[in-house]
Parts: sequence; C-alpha cells; structure tokens
Amino acid sequence: MVNWPIGEFKTIGGNILPENKEKKDKDIKIVELCRVPREDEALAIESLLASCNIKCILQSDITRSIYPFTIDGLAEVSILVSDRDLEKSREIISKNI
Repeated sequence: MVNWPIGEFKTIGGNILPENKEKKDKDIKIVELCRVPREDEALAIESLLASCNIKCILQSDITRSIYPFTIDGLAEVSILVSDRDLEKSREIISKNI
C-alpha cells in the first residue's frame, strides 16, 4: 500500500497524477506548428522536438492505417505545441528540416 500525501495528487480517468500546485500550466494554449502529409514525417518532427525537450501533439481527422494516403489534405497530420514553445519549435524545424 502506498501512502500518498493528502492533497498533492488527483485522479483523472482512473490515473493518479500529481496536482499542479503552482497552476503554472493553467494559461498554456495549444497552437498548430505545422501540417505534414504523412505520419512518418510527423513522427520525425515529433522526435526532433522531443530531443530539444519540446512536447507536441500529433492530430489527424482520419485513421491513417485505414486510409494511408492524402487526398486534398484528408490524411494530413497537424503538429501542435504550446504557444510558449512555438517560436523555438519553428526555429528548430527550419534549421533541421
């Protein structure tokens, strides 16, 4: 049995997560960094950003495993980052890709 300090953790979707005491992430906005036509390109950018300690979210409107092609942007992948990391992310991508 684990004794968690009272008031320092909260449950979200069945997972126990530490509470953000400082509420520093409260005002973060997620913005689109770019769109790429294929998942492998998105994964390469995600890996590049992760190597620079920047977290990102990959988002698409369609399941690429069912329709692995792009027609008029149908299977495009959006790469989302926090607004605080947007400029740094653009700079990293422009220098490395």
